[in-house]
Amino acid sequence: MSQPERGDSKIPLILMILILAAVIFVLVKVVPVRINAYEFRDFMDTYARNECWQRNEDQIRKDLLEKARSLGLQLKSEDIEVNRHGSSITLKAKFDTPVDLKVKTWVLHYDFTQDAEHY
Repeated sequence: MSQPERGDSKIPLILMILILAAVIFVLVKVVPVRINAYEFRDFMDTYARNECWQRNEDQIRKDLLEKARSLGLQLKSEDIEVNRHGSSITLKAKFDTPVDLKVKTWVLHYDFTQDAEHY
């Protein structure tokens, strides 16, 4: 009669738990930043189509900066470009967002452009 093997190593289990914990940690840090950045992009799109026609470039820039700050994004005035040409407008936002991963800082780069026509 054979005896069950004893002494199976728990190292693979511990290693998998550590890897899973690291992946969860990175996701918890990165996903909210990405969600906020894409929410800002959606705001830019809606703003370009509906609200910016009665505002000047400084007011548009101020509104976009205010929304970015409310989402925790670190935009500066020079990160936002507003171009009007005839009955169309282009809003551009190019910015970097650092994410502190304790071991390393991961910089996420964003470059959003929204075009709209006014009829």
